[in-house]
Amino acid sequence: MADILIVDDDPSVRETLEVRLTREGYAVETAEVFDQAKEALAERDFDAILLDVVLPGVGGIGILKYIKDADIETPVIMITGDPNVDSAAKSMQYGAYDYISKPIRKDNLLDVVRRAVEKKGLIDRKKELEKENLEYQKELERTVEKRTEELKNAYELLGEEYSRKIRFMRKTSHDFINPLSIIDGYLTLLMEGGLSDEQRQRLQIVSENVKRIDRLVQDALEVTA
Repeated sequence: MADILIVDDDPSVRETLEVRLTREGYAVETAEVFDQAKEALAERDFDAILLDVVLPGVGGIGILKYIKDADIETPVIMITGDPNVDSAAKSMQYGAYDYISKPIRKDNLLDVVRRAVEKKGLIDRKKELEKENLEYQKELERTVEKRTEELKNAYELLGEEYSRKIRFMRKTSHDFINPLSIIDGYLTLLMEGGLSDEQRQRLQIVSENVKRIDRLVQDALEVTA
């Protein structure tokens, strides 16, 4: 159900408009002057406003200007019993949606109000989509921030694990160097002694494998340097 605000100081006009719109299923609220209209606008979000141009105190153009300055996006339909170019121009200048003249024909009234309500629906939908988009952007930023922090922590853990393995490899490699040197030395002494050819060949094979291991250890030290 759409909410309509009627602002007119003429009781008969207010009643006629209210009855016609209520019969069409609209929820109608009325006001006679600016203060009443201002209070109603502060309490509810209307889907269309019917606003008389000529009012006591703050006139319709003044109220229209207030609505625009207050960033109220409800379409305003200006009503007047004396249409003229100047009032129409001022109404459009301050953002009036449309302009109808008294006596107001029922069909014209209902058509203008229907279109104004449809426009308000589009305005509300646009604001809802913008809000959803903003919430989506914020959620996306939070997700990216969370994932970035997780990747940072994972990278730090990976770096610590890598450093730990490098330290272990360097220590192990160093621990191998001295025993390999001792083994190689003893093998050289053994091969210089009185051995059979078969024994010397077997020791030679062992010596070559020791040297191979030594080269692997040296390579490991260079990689982890």
